[in-house]
Amino acid sequence: MSKSSDPPSPIYLVHGNEEFPVDQFAREMLKSLCPTAEADGVLTTLRGDVDTVDAAVEAVKRALTEIQSFSMFGDKNVTWLRDVKFLTGKLYTSAEVKAAVERLLSVLEKGLGPEQIFVVSVAGKLTATSKVLKRFGALGGVAEFSKSDKPWEAAKEDVAALRTQLSAKGIQADPAVMEAFADRLGGDARMLVQEVEKVDVYLGDRRTLTLEDLDLMVSPMREIAAYTFGDAVARRQLSRAMYLLNQMETQKVSPIALIAQLHNQFREMALYRSLMAKGLARLERKGSYGGKFAVQDASVNGIIAEVNGNRKPSPYRMAQLAECSMAFSVGQLDQMARMTAEAYQRQFQSGLSGFLQLEILLLRLLTPNGKVA
Repeated sequence: MSKSSDPPSPIYLVHGNEEFPVDQFAREMLKSLCPTAEADGVLTTLRGDVDTVDAAVEAVKRALTEIQSFSMFGDKNVTWLRDVKFLTGKLYTSAEVKAAVERLLSVLEKGLGPEQIFVVSVAGKLTATSKVLKRFGALGGVAEFSKSDKPWEAAKEDVAALRTQLSAKGIQADPAVMEAFADRLGGDARMLVQEVEKVDVYLGDRRTLTLEDLDLMVSPMREIAAYTFGDAVARRQLSRAMYLLNQMETQKVSPIALIAQLHNQFREMALYRSLMAKGLARLERKGSYGGKFAVQDASVNGIIAEVNGNRKPSPYRMAQLAECSMAFSVGQLDQMARMTAEAYQRQFQSGLSGFLQLEILLLRLLTPNGKVA
């Protein structure tokens, strides 16, 4: 989500927890304020991604020097203080850093010359109560690019951002494909732009994106590969699960981590299926993501938390797993949890490669007849 103040000002602050949009917007702002700055040699970029008090103070000193100097190459002097880390976190608790930032703000509040343009991009989100944010707001423009801290809200924002990018290219996709695409991006805005460009070129004249296209063109990010793989297994999509397994072997994902993920997933699914069978919970088929897992009372939440290691699961993930569990009986899910637990132990005992063991496990889990597997 982004928030900005208009019109553009020669003093501008961009902040937020989405690194790529912050950086991209700062570049666009510099270009709109002085389109030829880089070509004319009047743009000075200063790095603010420092980790020590001394380096932060030095970065502010250099910024002060630049905004109080004349350019030797044109009638504009453009300064970009980029990826600033010292306006948030521990560095800003330092008295020296605060004093240096105060000197910078005092100079800005006295007014810059008509030739000066100053843009600051912050690597992080400033709070609404931040004095720095308020003072920059009074001086010029402020823009924010931040994602919700709540996983299910952030997931909605990811899908919305993806939908906007695809629509701009004239590409259509049904909700299931859109969710799968967003999952693979892992909330990475830079990757979103790159992957949409790649898909656009691949599709050519065809303007409908399918799950098969995703499997071919968009690999899951390494950090979320286990969840994408687990989703395919939960939906009994053997060929897709095998394809993703191949990709993850290339990406050097740990097979032990994948089996642990499957085991925990089947334990969760068995629990949700059991709670629904006993009337202690139900799957409400409504909302942006197709469903909500609703429990009867607070005591059920305690059981769910215990199975999840006292971690609060995402409501979106709970609904998805509950929906997948409906395709199995409680007994089947319990057996699958036992099979994955045994497979986990064999990872340390067998001479077979970890990924070969995983392939055998998938055949045992997802083929209707164990003898056929």
